[in-house]
Amino acid sequence: MSIGRLFGNLRWPESLLLLLACFIALLIPANPTSAHGNENGDVVVHVTDDGFEPRSLEVLAGDTVVFENAGREAHWPASDDHPTHTVYPEFDPLGPVEPGTKWSFTFDKPGTWKYHDHQAPNLKGEVVVHENGGFLASVQNFFLGAYNATAGIFGSEEGESASGEEAGQLSKARYEEVKDDYVALVRDEDPQAALSKMRGEIETDDALARSCHALVHDIGRESYGKYEDFGEAMKYQDEICNSGYLHGIIEARFSESEDVFADMETMCDEYPTNSTLSWQCYHGLGHGVMYYTANDLPRSLEMCDAFASNFARATCSNGLFMENFSADQKLHLSEYLDENDPLYPCAEQVKAHKENCYLYAPTYFLSLNEGDYTGALELCNGAEEPLRQACARGVGAQTLKENINDPKLVEAACESGSPEQVEPCVNGMTSLYISHHGSPEPARELCGQLEETNQQACRGAIEAHTRRFVS
Repeated sequence: MSIGRLFGNLRWPESLLLLLACFIALLIPANPTSAHGNENGDVVVHVTDDGFEPRSLEVLAGDTVVFENAGREAHWPASDDHPTHTVYPEFDPLGPVEPGTKWSFTFDKPGTWKYHDHQAPNLKGEVVVHENGGFLASVQNFFLGAYNATAGIFGSEEGESASGEEAGQLSKARYEEVKDDYVALVRDEDPQAALSKMRGEIETDDALARSCHALVHDIGRESYGKYEDFGEAMKYQDEICNSGYLHGIIEARFSESEDVFADMETMCDEYPTNSTLSWQCYHGLGHGVMYYTANDLPRSLEMCDAFASNFARATCSNGLFMENFSADQKLHLSEYLDENDPLYPCAEQVKAHKENCYLYAPTYFLSLNEGDYTGALELCNGAEEPLRQACARGVGAQTLKENINDPKLVEAACESGSPEQVEPCVNGMTSLYISHHGSPEPARELCGQLEETNQQACRGAIEAHTRRFVS
């Protein structure tokens, strides 16, 4: 077919587009990576549940790469190293890319940039960014610009989304503005000031709420940088936004380490044995190893079990199971949760880990069945006989966490279970109240608000925890 006949069948705008496309094709060298392209001339990487396609690609400085999630799960492409993303920190969507959506990033720094899926770090890729290629690249960019402008004028009536942002998420500019505000509060006051401000603002700002996990990471990292002490930063621990604050502290601490596994052995040595700071430290490491291993439960348990003392092993395990059962299934997916069996995987754990597992299993049940505290206590009847009390303690703790200002509601929830569940449930609510306030003293007032029949269980929890607060 002649060129005249080819273009004769097209309207003049379509002919112009085709001509420009043909000219651009002559200017652009073949890409051995077989990367896909979109109508804007951007390179497209398909993010699948099995990895990145293509896994490696080459672009010029200033080129935009579109990461399009073609899988069934959410994915989070971000710069190495995991989990800090510090090699190319701008190369980070600051949250997961949901199935069927996409995220774009313009690479303006020449170099070889390796990256991974933050939620599945075994999935890796790389982008090789070359210096802009002089005159030829300028001509190429001119015609690409002309093509894009023409396509924008004469393209589909359906149009394109101009923002390039995930629906409901903070824009990058807004994210940086909010982050700067929070970290300034950490520097000028303390982490609690930043966390309290966030707690109030996410109640009315949905976009902020969707971005809060990553923001609380930043608060945690800033806190560790301020105090340069793991235990001191941990004093302000808050479970807001799925433990993001704790993750940030762990990230900052681990980022200083040349050998995370070796460093874990001594990280908590400076704190008095069995003290609350020691407990917080080992508990935090339990969270941290789950975060570091992308919620690989068996591998994390092996790391906790490497500690020499029973106290360290048990407390690390406590944080580990808390992280597993409170895992955000979009941000930090765990394969060790089962909606059909919320007590999984407790029955298959070794004896030393079963109590901590059953203690936090109700957290997951209540995330699936909001407000069903009686149902959570009924769930505990399915636990192994010696460990049903641990499960009931977990119900009391989680119920108070969700109703921190209404202890009478929590007490009523505890009493809705069987008679043998009431005492451990009240014990659990009291323990959580102590941890929430970082002191046993406020819990003494709590005990006075309870029915006389439950005050002994409340005071017993205070007595047990007071020993940890004595230096």
